[in-house]
Amino acid sequence: MNLSLKNRRKLWLKVHLYLGLFAGAVFVIIGLTGSLLAFEYPLDEALNADLMTVSVYDNKTIMPLDDIVAAGLKAVPANGTVLNIDFPRHEQLAYALWFEQASGNPDFPTRHQIFINPYTAKVTGQRLLIDFDHIWRNPFKDFILRLHYTLALGEQGMMIVGFIGIGLFFSVLTGLILWYPNKGQLKKALTIKRHASAERFNFDLHKTVGFYSSFILLFAIASGVYLIFPDYGRGLIKVFSAITATPWGNYKSVVPTGDKTPKTFSQITAITDAYFPDGSYQFITFPQNSDDVYFIGKRTANEVNQHHPYRQLWIDQYSGNILHTQDASTRTAGDVIDEWIRPLHTGEAFGLTGQLIILVLGLIPSALYVTGFIRWLQKRNAKKRSTQTHSLIAK
Repeated sequence: MNLSLKNRRKLWLKVHLYLGLFAGAVFVIIGLTGSLLAFEYPLDEALNADLMTVSVYDNKTIMPLDDIVAAGLKAVPANGTVLNIDFPRHEQLAYALWFEQASGNPDFPTRHQIFINPYTAKVTGQRLLIDFDHIWRNPFKDFILRLHYTLALGEQGMMIVGFIGIGLFFSVLTGLILWYPNKGQLKKALTIKRHASAERFNFDLHKTVGFYSSFILLFAIASGVYLIFPDYGRGLIKVFSAITATPWGNYKSVVPTGDKTPKTFSQITAITDAYFPDGSYQFITFPQNSDDVYFIGKRTANEVNQHHPYRQLWIDQYSGNILHTQDASTRTAGDVIDEWIRPLHTGEAFGLTGQLIILVLGLIPSALYVTGFIRWLQKRNAKKRSTQTHSLIAK
């Protein structure tokens, strides 16, 4: 059945309306939390300065890593399982030792952090960071993060946000279709009419803000859906280029018959530095059993991903042999695309400029929702007045 141009426009208008009214409300939450998450690390450090920040003195040097780890291990409760240690982003931050404890949900144990002053090797405190099923227990930064991509509904909420994201993608596309001007009307479509009525100003504001932000909104939505459904996203990339699979569990330490003492953290960093002398450490993961390995992330200066480095090593915990490395020399085109998705989504790929862009971008869904909702009310009220007028005439 062929639809006339007018009927097609009515169809797109209804699709845009209902997607905007329902999915748009969630988009407001996702946008506002995304604005905060653009600065999640500085925000977290500012709100938890007593735990995370340390004083630096001229005569202070960083203590040996083994001493720092040992101090953290002493604070781990008996039923805690140590996971990894995160290195500080700058000289005024503490190390963070992660451990987990069993919770009511066997699939999602709670995760905690112990903070250690690098200049004294003394614990500054600890906190619960992640309770996936009860996110209101989490610190503000992680609460906002879970709200951003799960709506505080746990694993099911993550699926809901993913599907809503797909709906929002089509909402923006239908908005572009409705915005598309007739011949000779381009300037009018790109500007807000001066000295217009409140109703016209609201309409112009909705369409112009929507148009100018549409392409970056489409990317933000698509990249967010990609991060929620990474297997499907990578499947699309693999159509064009291979993606190197991270070899989780593929490498094992050879358990010696004699002395079974693992390498110390200082020895592991010495081995890593000999192989990769440049860059900055992000994390070292503890071996979880007798044949597990040390897993190290050491970021290069030019990596776009500030907190999830692509360059990684797997090291035998006893012999210190490097079992596998991952760095820029082994990347495929698909790896590069996959590596850029997260830092583009968060804004960190372009430093402060990128973060400010994401901050502003996160406010746009609120502006579109408010102006769109006002537009819907205006049209509904106009239709109601028209119906009442026709009723009076009929009488």
